[in-house]
Amino acid sequence: MNHPPQGPYPQQGPYPPRGPQPGQFQQQFPPPGQAQFGQYPPQPPKKKSKAGLWISLGAAVVVLGGAVAFTGWVTPGFFKEKLDTTSQGTPEQVAQSVANSLTEQTGLDQLWCKIRSKRSYSADEFFRSAKDEAKISNPVHATGQQERAATITAGSLVYGIAIIPDGKGWCVRDAKADGEPAPLASLSTDPKPRPQVKDGTDAATKFIDAVNARDIPAALSVMCRDAPDTTRDGTQQWIYGETKLTVRKTDVLRTAGRTIVHVDAKLDGVAKEGRVETDDHAVDGACVTSFDPTSD
Repeated sequence: MNHPPQGPYPQQGPYPPRGPQPGQFQQQFPPPGQAQFGQYPPQPPKKKSKAGLWISLGAAVVVLGGAVAFTGWVTPGFFKEKLDTTSQGTPEQVAQSVANSLTEQTGLDQLWCKIRSKRSYSADEFFRSAKDEAKISNPVHATGQQERAATITAGSLVYGIAIIPDGKGWCVRDAKADGEPAPLASLSTDPKPRPQVKDGTDAATKFIDAVNARDIPAALSVMCRDAPDTTRDGTQQWIYGETKLTVRKTDVLRTAGRTIVHVDAKLDGVAKEGRVETDDHAVDGACVTSFDPTSD
């Protein structure tokens, strides 16, 4: 019996064929988180640096600060706190508010009394043209039982003011250039009892004396009951402004029941011509019906 020749090594079973087999994949993927050969692992997103933001903000602050500093340098009073121009609780507060109003050029309208002197309207124009910082050069002091006065200076502008109480505190009733206003005989605006008068001339004379004495109640006492409010308020305004009257001549119009007293008036140092008219046939006797020291 013949046997096949034997080699030195026992023959092994057949080797599996090389290369991929059907149904198998050649490429194998690494586990998650591991890089494949020749690739870099995924990098986390980089955080944005805030350095540029802070640099930009810093530059903006520097520019803004420079602009503010420049404005403050070229604009007088830019950094200055606004002064109080409204306080009227005391005479001292009113005086300071007037000075502040001249400095700030605002708020002066609120400080005048409802009825004020005629000449204060001219003073108001000078106040509004003041260029220098205003100050109280003569402090508030009493000039009457309830009346106060002070002096305000702004550069070459010097005005005395008269301060009286009103319903909300104190107010300015008069302003006089280069001096303080003379005090009133009385702050009351209620007429005194009507005096006995002989005729229109007598009524006009009593009225003129009251104006010269700066006595509002006495002046109103010889005024007709139906005299218009403009005449009553105007009389108060002229008395506030230290109006002085001198009789120039008198015309008695008997047929018309009128007397016209022509007067020379001095208003804040300026001479004017005016008149006082009376109703000689009024029910309560002769009385003053109109008064204007500037129109004759």
